[in-house]
Amino acid sequence: MGHRLGCLLAVLTFTALVAMLLWSYFATVIAEPGGVPPGWHPFADEEAAMTQQDYLDYPAYPVSGQAMMAKPRYCKKCKAWKPLRAHHDSISGRCVLKMDHYCIWVVNCVGLLNYKHFLLFLFWTCAACLEAAALLITSFVQFLTDSGQSAGESAVTPAIVFVAFVIDAAFFISLLGFLIMHARMVARNSTSIEMYEKAGLLPHYPHDRGFRENFKDVFGPRSWWWLIPHYTPAERRQRLEQALQPQAHEMSARTGGGGAAWLPPLMVAGWLEVFQALQW
Repeated sequence: MGHRLGCLLAVLTFTALVAMLLWSYFATVIAEPGGVPPGWHPFADEEAAMTQQDYLDYPAYPVSGQAMMAKPRYCKKCKAWKPLRAHHDSISGRCVLKMDHYCIWVVNCVGLLNYKHFLLFLFWTCAACLEAAALLITSFVQFLTDSGQSAGESAVTPAIVFVAFVIDAAFFISLLGFLIMHARMVARNSTSIEMYEKAGLLPHYPHDRGFRENFKDVFGPRSWWWLIPHYTPAERRQRLEQALQPQAHEMSARTGGGGAAWLPPLMVAGWLEVFQALQW
């Protein structure tokens, strides 16, 4: 009775893990990563945006020896202004807010609004592979230690167990390393682009606000939603507002103090209405 109950519990647990894995995967595939709204600019009016051509060639991150100045950024491919931490996605042909990378496995760009879903996809996949390997390890060890097989016993089942365990263990180890790498970036409020393509150009992580705030920035303030690949409409709007209008402490970190004196008030609500009207 106890053995049957244990088997049933293992099956139910594995089924739940696979269900969460699939939910997180399709949420990452379907979710809008957070494109920059058409016509967005960081200036008081359209005329000011048209006259800021001297900023177009300024790099997103300063090279060594230059003063860290927070100036407007312009995408020459989109021919449009873009906020801090937004980068051009060559696959979709647009700029994505807080872009991390384009993932061929989810056929979507991973950015502001689906980065949490992507991390949960990695987490639940690791958990499912770990349980599968744990369930198979006894049979795997038996396969390695048995010198022979009983008369009439098929060699197919042990071979399947061996292959399944090796695949599960390989996936778990590789994805665990990937998950740890992203966990470090979450802890520092950084992205793959900022960690690798801009390596050596920044003396510190300018968006780091401490582990707790960095974690909430990705997973949200409510702990009961941390393992669910979903943002409420209010959370989506708040994240878009923060991405389209950088906070003063972030600008201060880039300028070395003094805040964002160059940045006039942004009509964030107006851009969000455009964003939502286009169902981005």
